[in-house]
Amino acid sequence: MVSDGQKGHRPAISPAGAMVERMQALPARSLPLRRSLLFVPGAEPRKLEKAREAAADTLLLDLEDSVAPEHKREARQQVVAALRAGLYAGREVAVRVNAPGTPYFEDDLQAAVLAGAHAILLPKCETADGVAAVVDAIAALERERPGGAWARVRVLALIENPAGIANAVAIARSSPRVEALCFGHADFALLMGLAEADAGTGVVYHARCALAIAAKACGLAPIDCVHLAVRDEAAFRRDVEIGLQLGYEGKLCIHPRQAEIANEVYTPQPEAIAYAQRVVEAWQRAEAEGRGVFTLDGKMIDAPLVAVHQRVLERARRAGKL
Repeated sequence: MVSDGQKGHRPAISPAGAMVERMQALPARSLPLRRSLLFVPGAEPRKLEKAREAAADTLLLDLEDSVAPEHKREARQQVVAALRAGLYAGREVAVRVNAPGTPYFEDDLQAAVLAGAHAILLPKCETADGVAAVVDAIAALERERPGGAWARVRVLALIENPAGIANAVAIARSSPRVEALCFGHADFALLMGLAEADAGTGVVYHARCALAIAAKACGLAPIDCVHLAVRDEAAFRRDVEIGLQLGYEGKLCIHPRQAEIANEVYTPQPEAIAYAQRVVEAWQRAEAEGRGVFTLDGKMIDAPLVAVHQRVLERARRAGKL
C-alpha cells in the first residue's frame, strides 16, 4: 500500500500533461461515420430502390413525415421488404418511426427491429425517461429475433422541440445505445411560434448551437438539421460549412445530391490532413524531449490543439483518406 506521505511524492504533472491524462481517461466510443444521413420516403418504392445508388453514409427509411396517414401501413410493409431483401448492403440503415404516443409507433418499432434495421431514428425526443423506455422496448424486441443474428439496434435521437433542447444532455446520457443527437429545426421553430424556420438566426440558431454542445459534452455525434432549399446547392454547401464550424459531424439530407456535398464538406481535405500529420509528428518529438508545448510555423501548439488534429486524422482514416 502507498502511505499518505508517499502520495505526496508523486511527480508533478505539467498542465499539458494533465490535459493529456484527462483526454485519455475519457471513455472511447467507436461511432459509425455519419457525414450524410439521407431521408428516403418509405411509401415510394422507386425512391427506396434508387437509394441503393445514393452516396449517403446512412439511409433513413422514413415512416413519419413523408408518409400520409392513409399510406402508413403500406410504407411500413415496403420498408420491411427492403430491409429483408438486403438492398443496402454495406450501409448503415436506420428507420424513422412515428413518434411514441401515435397509433403507428409500436407497429413501426416492431417491424423495423425484427426486419434488421441497424438503427432507429426516434422523432420528438423530449425526455431521458421517454428515450429509455423506447430502448427497453427495442431490447425486448431483439430477444424475439431468430438466432440473434444482428448487432443490437442503435438509437439516433431526433430533437425537434423546446423540451428536447432543454433536456438534450439528459437524453444523450439516457442509454449507451444513443449514438447521435439530430436537430429538427422546422418543428422546433413551429413550436416556438416562429413564422419561418431559419436555422441561421435567432433562437433556432441558438438551439442549433446548444444541441451540438450537448452532443459533444456526452461523446455523441451531433447531426445538423435539413436544408429545405433542395435546388440551391450553393446555399446548402454554406449551411453545411456553418454546421462544421459549430462542431457538427454530419447533416440530415433530403436529396441525394445534398448527401454528396455533405460528404465532401465533412471529410478532411488533403491540406488539413497534411497539417494534422505535421502537428502530431511535432508533438511526438516534443514529448520525447519533455516539452508540453511547441511551435510550428510560428504558432504555439499545446495538448488540446494536438487532440483536435488527432481527431482530424481519425476522421480522415474512417473516410478512407488515410
